[in-house]
Amino acid sequence: MSYFMRDVMGSDIDDPNEEQIREIVASLETATDDEHTDVSLQHESEWCLSVFADRTLWWENVEDSAVAPRRITLESWDKVIETLLKLSRGDIEGVNQLDWQE
Repeated sequence: MSYFMRDVMGSDIDDPNEEQIREIVASLETATDDEHTDVSLQHESEWCLSVFADRTLWWENVEDSAVAPRRITLESWDKVIETLLKLSRGDIEGVNQLDWQE
């Protein structure tokens, strides 16, 4: 399975490990402008999670416009990382089981 993350400055990192994922997410804390507000992880299945500094996640399939994007705000950064790791492993069903809102 293949995936990549986009960091807060828009650079892509192919197949980051858990430590790199944590570092990329932690960079949201130091983002200081309104232009660079999120990081994302996109799986080869075209499912994508975008993460914002308030722990809000956007869940969408970037190639299927028939699937409405959904959002959720998680209670901890550990839950955010856990969700990103699920997607990195291709566990789409596991990510879908969260209480998403349209």
